Amino acid sequence: MKKLLVAAIVVLMASPAFAAVQNVKVSGDITTTFLDRDNFNLGYDYGDPSEGLFRQNVFITQTRVRVDADLTDNVSTSVGLVNERAWNAQDTFTGQGGSSSDTAAADNVQLYLASVTMRELLYSPLTVTIGRQIFNYGNGLIIGNGPSRSEGGLKDVAQDLSMSSAEDGIKAVLDYKPLTIDMFYYKHSQINTQGFFNQNSGGGSEDVYGINGNYQLGDAYNTVVEGYLFSRVDGNLYTNGIDNDAYNNGSENPVKVKDDTLFVPGLRASTNPVKGLNVQGELAWQLGNQPVQGTAAVENERRSAMAAQFMATYTLPVLEKYKPTVKGSFTYVSGDKNADQNYNGDAVKSAKTYTAWDQFDQGQNGGTIYNAILPLTNMYIYSLGASVDPLQDVTLSATWSDLISAESYSAENPLYVYQPNADGTSSLTTGTTGAGPLKNKENGLGNELDLGVNYAYTEDVSFGLNVGWFVPGDAFANSNRTTASQAIASVGVKF
Repeated sequence: MKKLLVAAIVVLMASPAFAAVQNVKVSGDITTTFLDRDNFNLGYDYGDPSEGLFRQNVFITQTRVRVDADLTDNVSTSVGLVNERAWNAQDTFTGQGGSSSDTAAADNVQLYLASVTMRELLYSPLTVTIGRQIFNYGNGLIIGNGPSRSEGGLKDVAQDLSMSSAEDGIKAVLDYKPLTIDMFYYKHSQINTQGFFNQNSGGGSEDVYGINGNYQLGDAYNTVVEGYLFSRVDGNLYTNGIDNDAYNNGSENPVKVKDDTLFVPGLRASTNPVKGLNVQGELAWQLGNQPVQGTAAVENERRSAMAAQFMATYTLPVLEKYKPTVKGSFTYVSGDKNADQNYNGDAVKSAKTYTAWDQFDQGQNGGTIYNAILPLTNMYIYSLGASVDPLQDVTLSATWSDLISAESYSAENPLYVYQPNADGTSSLTTGTTGAGPLKNKENGLGNELDLGVNYAYTEDVSFGLNVGWFVPGDAFANSNRTTASQAIASVGVKF
């Protein structure tokens, strides 16, 4: 009997411990999309057909499964899996460069959520979430739930439509109603090598920190005011976006330069001055250090960039059963006359000061052509839109956008054009003038018209069709002014 008791104790000690589960919720969605795109390279022959998206039509399926579990003592967990792939890509698609690793990406089931949330941790207003999670603040001008351009099974197909947008990090929320304070950290994973608009390449340690305060005034207009400070620190020895030979001076020893640092303070406000009207405004600045390639060596410039955004949405007080709504927005993100280089001694006002806006982790304008091919920097964006429900469960929408560069593009300030079927690290460079793809002293980037129809077949099933045309502006030469177009038809099921 004694031996049996000892054996039982050993078995109990060796058995895994499981948390008591109070509630489990399983949810998810399946979205199948037919995508047709034409002339996303705007018609210019860049010398390598593989670098430009002339024509694309492909079926895509995106599947997500999420499990949320409530445990004891204010503890909960979330686990989410996602698979994104072009149809039959696991068998036939090898990616832009023919890499077998691209083929494997279509088969991968990725972990897009994996977090534990602890409420009233040590202190009743404090909630802490640790693990892979979504970070989204305000309207996503700085940090939003937008697509990663380099991750997921769609990176070689249409990475601008990817749903893989979570990050691994920690978030602490202090809830002092009506004031809420978020403090967070996450390891950055987005990668680009274009240099002047998003310095996220190289493989060094890159970290994002932030604090966001949200205050509800409690007035009749439901006014909300936010203040924030976000930062991104790249500890890489190499200067992002600059050719490796420039880093190394032709040797195996990299040149140690000052870290690429980005500090973004900002303010945002939202109010409803009259019934049906919502007005929002946001101002943000960018400070820090930007390493650049000088005429002879790597140098450092002081960041001094700015962004401003104004948005208004008005539900018209007429024909209310059709829900007519109009909206307008204005966005400004600063540019730099010599964004790609630092010219010592040249009479360029931005020398020694880097004034181009870094798009950070913006999550706006998803599904538009200009968001798929142009970085959010050095431009004014004017948008007008409207929507109406002509029939029950049917919504029609239209949006027109006008894009103007803040600083003229040139050889010193080249325009980089994303290709959403590329490998996530390449782009088309329109850096020449005259007979090349750009014109001197012209700022019109283009106009876009987007039309959409959505039908909510049931509470769980919806059908959508969106078509768009982007007409390049007078900043482009005639050889680079072919209209880009797309059609996105989808059916989505939520469970």
